[in-house]
Amino acid sequence: MDAKEIKRAIESVRNIWKLTGALETLAALKMKKAQKIALLSRPFSEKIAQILKEIDYCRLEEKNIFFDKLTGNQKNKVLAMVLASDKGFCGSFNQNVLKFSEKMIKEMKKEKEVDILPVGKKSIFYFRERKYKLVQNFSGIGDFVEIEDVKMISDFLVNVFLQNKYQEIHLFYTNFISTFLQKPKSIKLLPLDANYLREFCRLEQEASPKKEKDFLIEPSRSQLFEEIVPQLVEYLIYQAVLEGNASEHSARMMAMRNASENAQEKVGELNLVYNKARQEQITNEVCEVSSAKEVLG
Repeated sequence: MDAKEIKRAIESVRNIWKLTGALETLAALKMKKAQKIALLSRPFSEKIAQILKEIDYCRLEEKNIFFDKLTGNQKNKVLAMVLASDKGFCGSFNQNVLKFSEKMIKEMKKEKEVDILPVGKKSIFYFRERKYKLVQNFSGIGDFVEIEDVKMISDFLVNVFLQNKYQEIHLFYTNFISTFLQKPKSIKLLPLDANYLREFCRLEQEASPKKEKDFLIEPSRSQLFEEIVPQLVEYLIYQAVLEGNASEHSARMMAMRNASENAQEKVGELNLVYNKARQEQITNEVCEVSSAKEVLG
């Protein structure tokens, strides 16, 4: 490789360095906003979990579909909602949650029939390429999602569950821990389960069994279930999307930072190679001039 080729390689790597640097800055801005929204939303999700637990304690004597596994036409079927992103350039963010969910789904399929509800273009592509049965798909939710943006998803899940098409609905998403750490996680979304809710909303384990409370509910407990549970399920999905967004932008910022550092290091290496090549070229030119002078002399 001559000096001109090395110079072109240096310019190409520098252009990549500029691009990854710009993407890192943009991802950092989005990360701060997404993290703030997700963290501010957590106390409300904890309160929702407590409400659901209270409802669980005071529910009707007869079985209720939102809390109990009912037998019927669902034939032991499970629906798995897998939440990934629409975009790439975020390191192993998508692969982590997709491989984690696929591993869990394969375990479920040993005993149950499993359908997939992918959310996000990366999730749709991943499961479609692997020939999984997709009942529906959603994408284009956006970087800073509003609760109205997930209503179509929650309505779909609640409707298929109420129609007794599935015995269970599981949600796979990425849990935001810190800028440097995000972990894939799963919860059983329906039927509602206090243990899953406690884990999802980071509630501490109770030291002793809680006594049942007697609530005065108007007009009836049945209507309470019908009205409030779908809204609470909607918010749980919304919180999972917020956690995923915060994780995605954090992972993208770190990936772009690593790419920028690698590009910077590569430019330094190429500069050394260029200097050596240029030195050799100058040395050869000096030798040629000296040789020519001797011949003419």
